[in-house]
Amino acid sequence: MKKAITFILILLNLQMSFAQEVPLYEINSNNVLDYYGQIATANLNPASTTVAAQIGNNNFIEITDTSAAMINIFQLGDNNTTLYQNINSYPGKADISIRGSNNLINIEGSNSISDGMKMNINADDMTILMRNN
Repeated sequence: MKKAITFILILLNLQMSFAQEVPLYEINSNNVLDYYGQIATANLNPASTTVAAQIGNNNFIEITDTSAAMINIFQLGDNNTTLYQNINSYPGKADISIRGSNNLINIEGSNSISDGMKMNINADDMTILMRNN
């Protein structure tokens, strides 16, 4: 099941990896601002979607949203983490659902009271930090 989910996630993000003009291994302190400038001016597909789902054990998801996308994150149990950043000026849409264990959710960018965000967390050792612009 993990292999199938990983394969689907790789296929969904394959388009983004070919669309980059500066390869990630060539980014350094001299051209990092140019790289983020490309991301900000890129043609964004509002219908794009990122889905991440994990069921158990040492869960960890980190998504940096570079487009106007609908993001779904689902983790069920054990040592969840989920870090999500919206580093563009477009409102982020997210639907995060975490059921249990040692949760930590850290969501940073976007606002207008976090535009269309749904969070269903059915606890355990919970920490939620949400910093919006």
